[in-house]
Amino acid sequence: MSLYHESITMPTRKELLQRKRFLEKTKAKLERSLATSPAGRLSTSRKKMVPFSNEDARAIFAGYYLVMEDGSRVYLDKSRQKTIAALAQKEYDKKALLIVKKELRKLQAFLNYNEMPKLEDVFDQCLPEKQIFIVPAVRSDEVFRQDWLNQDYARKPIVENDHPFPTEKGDMVCSKTEAQQADYMFYHGYDYLYEKRLDLIDNGRPTWRYPDFTILDPVTREEVVFEHFGMVDDEGYQHSMFDKIRLYEENGYVIGQNFLFTFETAEHPFTMDQFIRILEARFPWKSR
Repeated sequence: MSLYHESITMPTRKELLQRKRFLEKTKAKLERSLATSPAGRLSTSRKKMVPFSNEDARAIFAGYYLVMEDGSRVYLDKSRQKTIAALAQKEYDKKALLIVKKELRKLQAFLNYNEMPKLEDVFDQCLPEKQIFIVPAVRSDEVFRQDWLNQDYARKPIVENDHPFPTEKGDMVCSKTEAQQADYMFYHGYDYLYEKRLDLIDNGRPTWRYPDFTILDPVTREEVVFEHFGMVDDEGYQHSMFDKIRLYEENGYVIGQNFLFTFETAEHPFTMDQFIRILEARFPWKSR
C-alpha cells in the first residue's frame, strides 16, 4: 500500500472539454437507442417464500411483465427474451440520459465560469504607472508567484563544506541527490525554496525544522514540504527521520498532500523515477 494519498486536483479546461464531448456523444447514442425502444416498461414480480422462521422470510424472483401506459400488464415468458432485454435496456438508457443531461448542464456552467473575468486579473489590467499606487484585494497568480520566490526567508545555518553541491538555480545543497532533485524541479517549472525554516509546535513548545525543499502549489497557493531521507540504514538516522515525520503530522502535514518525501537505503538506492512519480502524483497538471 502506498504511503501517498491520492491528491484531489482541479481538471484542466482541456480535460473538461474532452468530458463534454464524451457526454454529448453518449447523450446522442442514448437518445437513438430510446427512439427505437419498445413501448411500455419492464416490471418484475416477487413472491414470498413460506418461512421456517422469521430469519428465513424473504422474497424470490417470480417473473417479468410488460406494463403499458394504460396500466395493463402482459406476462413475458422465456420466449420473449429479446423483449425483456430491450425493456431492461430502455430503463437503463432513460436513467443514464437524465444523469448525462444533468452533468452536461453542470459542466457547461463550470466552463462558463472559467471564461469569466477573475478578481485576480484586475490588477494586471491596470496601467503600470497606476499599479504602483494600488493595493490589490488579491494578487494575480504571477505576482503571488514572484513575491513568493523572492521572499527573504530564514535559511538553515550553513556549516563550512556541508553544502558542496551547486544547483542550476544557484543554491548549494548537501548531496548529489538533492542537486538532482533541485535541477529537475528547476528545469520542469516547479517553484521551490531550499531549506526554508518551518515553524512548528512540539508538545506545546515552539520549534522549527528546515525541510529540504518547500514547493509552491500554484493552484491552491499552498506550500508543500519535501524531504529526502538518505541514510535510512543508520539506526540513529531512522530515529531522527521518524521523529520528524511525527512532528510534521502533529502540525497538520499530511503525507501525499502537503508533505512529500523520498528515501533510500544501501539495498534500495534513490532513483529519479521515484522522485518524478511522487511529484507528478501531487502536481498532476505538470505532467499533462
